Amino acid sequence: MPKLTDEQKGKILKALSDRGVTRPCARCGNPQFSLIDTLSAIPLGDGKSIIIGGQVVPSAVVACTKCGAVSFHALGVLGLFEEFGFKP
Repeated sequence: MPKLTDEQKGKILKALSDRGVTRPCARCGNPQFSLIDTLSAIPLGDGKSIIIGGQVVPSAVVACTKCGAVSFHALGVLGLFEEFGFKP
């Protein structure tokens, strides 16, 4: 996947901030996070298997700068689904 542009990163960070995503890390309490500079696609399945090339949840990825705990944020919920070229 291509790296996110500064403009794209800004849109993700604004969407997270607008939704009150400001709490410290749930694992270590560190207040600082870093936005990973590529998107992720979380595969969906039926609970028993995953189909390669099947449905995914396009997501932004944020990591704690102290312990590395990772959180995924669905672009659709952030209102950025079409902004990043995904079709509903």
